[in-house]
Amino acid sequence: METLIDENVEFTSSEPIYDFYVAGPFFTNTEVESMERLEKVLQDRHKKLFMPRFAGGQDSIAEDGGKAVFAKDVQAIRNSKAIIANLVDDDPGTLFEIGYAYALGKPVYLYNEGMEPGAKMNLMLVRSAKVILTGPADLEALLDSGEFEAVDVTIY
Repeated sequence: METLIDENVEFTSSEPIYDFYVAGPFFTNTEVESMERLEKVLQDRHKKLFMPRFAGGQDSIAEDGGKAVFAKDVQAIRNSKAIIANLVDDDPGTLFEIGYAYALGKPVYLYNEGMEPGAKMNLMLVRSAKVILTGPADLEALLDSGEFEAVDVTIY
């Protein structure tokens, strides 16, 4: 008996592979440094991470117009327990990843270094988020004790 397999079928594990999908921009030195601080906190606590900035490159995007990178990233969101999104800049890719994860029912953690109390934040981001973190110390507290200091935002 012959079994036919469609090469285009993607399989998703019944159990998440990653603790966090780490979304965020990585196009400038400032963005990369912010991503590194975020990733370090997670790595120091031995979390399993999918980090898109290491999963594909400009060569891959040039080859197929980004189809492989897109498919890999979407699959990784499906295979993650939660997403943590760095809002260092208004990166449209990060905003897509937040919305996609939310639509799948994944917990969304927003990470916005240096955000001051009362800062303006879009209602779609605020309402999709389980938690809003203002930097490494908040993330450390959340991961270590399950507690953190909530930040007040002005929703627009």
